[in-house]
Amino acid sequence: MTHHRKAATVLAAGILAATAATGAAATASAAEPSPAAPSVSASCSWRTNVGFYCGYDTRNVYSDYGDSGRQVKEIQALLRFRGIGIGPDGIDGKFGKDTRSAVQKFQRSWHLNDDGIVGPNTWSYLRTGV
Repeated sequence: MTHHRKAATVLAAGILAATAATGAAATASAAEPSPAAPSVSASCSWRTNVGFYCGYDTRNVYSDYGDSGRQVKEIQALLRFRGIGIGPDGIDGKFGKDTRSAVQKFQRSWHLNDDGIVGPNTWSYLRTGV
């Protein structure tokens, strides 16, 4: 396990434990990687049977390029919450090329299959970091 992944796993576990113990909402701000891009944050809270939830959808619905709706907004918000830029359109509920690229970047950061599809493994890492 690389130092980066081990540190991220320990950090995620600490956040989960602290949030679960206090019942507090966890929030994070993630600036877009480009200096010209606007700074936008996503606010998420912890739900016992869900993991991190950003207010759009509690379901972990299989999603990929071309999909739209609440589940895509949830994916986009979770990506922002995790510090991944999702492109200039922001949280628009449309799984386009920018969202697919963001999902792939997130998947690579966790050494997942970077297919750009949000299935069970990717949902698990988005929601809980494990």
